[in-house]
Amino acid sequence: MALAVLVGLPALAQAKWGAPFEFVAPGTLDVLAPQVAFSPAGAAAAAFGIQDVDDPGSSQGYLALRSIAGASQILSLAYDGRAVELLTGTAPAGQTCCSSAQAVQVSAGGAPARPRTLVGGLAGPAVGRLLTLADGQMLAVVATERGVWVVQSPRSNRFGAQHLLTSAGKMPTALAAAWLGGEKTVVAWTAGTGMAGTAQPRTISYAEGSRTSAPHAVQTAVTVAAGHRIDELGVAPRAGGATVAWVESWYDRGGAYHSQVQAADIAPHAVTRALSPADRLASGLTFAGDVAGDQALSWESCTTADACVAQVAAREAGMTGFGPVHTLGGVDADEPPALAVGSRGQILAAWIRGGQPFAAAQATPGRSVGAAAKLSSTTFASDITVSVGPHGQALAAWTQGTLNPSVVGAANSGL
Repeated sequence: MALAVLVGLPALAQAKWGAPFEFVAPGTLDVLAPQVAFSPAGAAAAAFGIQDVDDPGSSQGYLALRSIAGASQILSLAYDGRAVELLTGTAPAGQTCCSSAQAVQVSAGGAPARPRTLVGGLAGPAVGRLLTLADGQMLAVVATERGVWVVQSPRSNRFGAQHLLTSAGKMPTALAAAWLGGEKTVVAWTAGTGMAGTAQPRTISYAEGSRTSAPHAVQTAVTVAAGHRIDELGVAPRAGGATVAWVESWYDRGGAYHSQVQAADIAPHAVTRALSPADRLASGLTFAGDVAGDQALSWESCTTADACVAQVAAREAGMTGFGPVHTLGGVDADEPPALAVGSRGQILAAWIRGGQPFAAAQATPGRSVGAAAKLSSTTFASDITVSVGPHGQALAAWTQGTLNPSVVGAANSGL
């Protein structure tokens, strides 16, 4: 299902989006949501999925249109120096993903190393996060209905033993992870009891790690009120600590449904802040930040009539609260906005409106959001994602087309 492509960004005029380009030629199979990442030197990688929806067990992983042996799905990707590390999900032939999670390192020349199994004995859909730490270390996080596992590498391409963070009977429903700068990492998740699809999570749990130890001591960050549940989750660095953000939903006494974006700094007496009104429906949360503590959130805000807008809120490092909420514009109801924060606090948001991809940038959390740029004239875009490189380069990628879908991107030389 998944495929990764190493790309060199085209030469562009300063702070201008270039013409859209194809990562892969249009085909007859379904193309799934892409992921993008930058190396410390500014090289870019994109991963995405190709699948026959009539035969999900036939999925296959690729790199630059070459097969990655055994990879049914790419859960996450990150750069380790010049090499790309892939966190993949695997399954026996003919079965849907995932029964195990593996790490595959791909050299700058595109040659994949032998896969290393990190977690086995999985069942059902999996999500994962792969973080690059200092000195070539990496942290892999994998979640399925059976639990949340972490595996850390003490040095490049050498992962250690797995560690299970969740207790028996708890089914993870959302997962987030972040590098906090220096030697610290954090993993956050929600979990509930019951069968798949019926869990009602009310608590955000988290565990912090260090250079010498993967996250292990589980603590509680937030517990929401009885009758409420946590639907989506994000985590970002905050002055050596971390902030969690989530979408909280509930039904009032009259039976009306509500959902709201909330955020809280992880602390012994956490203060929760509502970032969206309770009289609109919030979903599609993305939360990102840099190690200095600059943070930004994006989400989709809708009325009950499915009239939706993309919104962004941000705060600078050292500030107590988030700044005003910026409305980026209308957004297709089933296409949540995407967001990335660069190493100098640059904020890049992207969204789909009328099947067309748009992007807007904010130089720092304290500045106003720039004008929206239309990235392509297509009316068949979906699943947009963005990333900001170490020198302010930007890359957006999305799926495009219906009968013959492809993955398309656009690049910017500097925000």
